[in-house]
Amino acid sequence: MPVARDVQTHLERSVVHMETGDRLKAADDEWFAVCYFYSAYHLVKAAMHADPIFDDISRCSGVHPLLSVDSRYVEHHSGGKGENGRSLGMNEIVMKLYRSIRVPYHRLHTASIAVRYQGGLAPISPITVADDFTVVREEYLANNIVAPA
Repeated sequence: MPVARDVQTHLERSVVHMETGDRLKAADDEWFAVCYFYSAYHLVKAAMHADPIFDDISRCSGVHPLLSVDSRYVEHHSGGKGENGRSLGMNEIVMKLYRSIRVPYHRLHTASIAVRYQGGLAPISPITVADDFTVVREEYLANNIVAPA
């Protein structure tokens, strides 16, 4: 599958995941948490494509030696070994650049993992998942997912 490298595609994918999550949540299906995480993931990807920090290698390296202009295209959640050594994943980039969504984004990722691999959402509250998604979405809509200047 081709990697999306534009804001519009990420926004479209975010909406699809959000709408599916809304339907699953209304049906009391815990898989809504997975959809909300991936909707948030695509919002962050859209923000990264537009974030001016990724146009300036000096600003990137000033944040972290492994942050580069190409980091806006990262797809993996956590850092790993790339061709040239360790790379930053989405989780690390969010933690380093986007203070207002650090906690909700991390909790959404954790909830997604719990549903997919750890036997279910419990003991994570569905209300917390929905609230965390709302925070990430509202921060995106307010243009607040951008690295500090």
